[in-house]
Amino acid sequence: MDDETFLERIHQKIERLTGRAIQLEIDQEETNQLKVELEREVPLVVLGANIFQYSGFARMCVEYAVESIRQQRPIDVLEFHLLLARN
Repeated sequence: MDDETFLERIHQKIERLTGRAIQLEIDQEETNQLKVELEREVPLVVLGANIFQYSGFARMCVEYAVESIRQQRPIDVLEFHLLLARN
């Protein structure tokens, strides 16, 4: 699968799981980036370019973005570890 198709699938998955439209951007410079900006009308999800190289990183980013958007707040590290352990 090419990068554009992979990115579109991630975009659709986050929107489907949250029930909200999002803006998705890829950070080519900060390749481990994972940021969700919730102060906007349409949440901004910024993922590092490593999502194309490491599938586990991509899955973790999706989980974090979905949970942050659902709860309308940033998820702290311990809470996120518990979320990942459940899945």
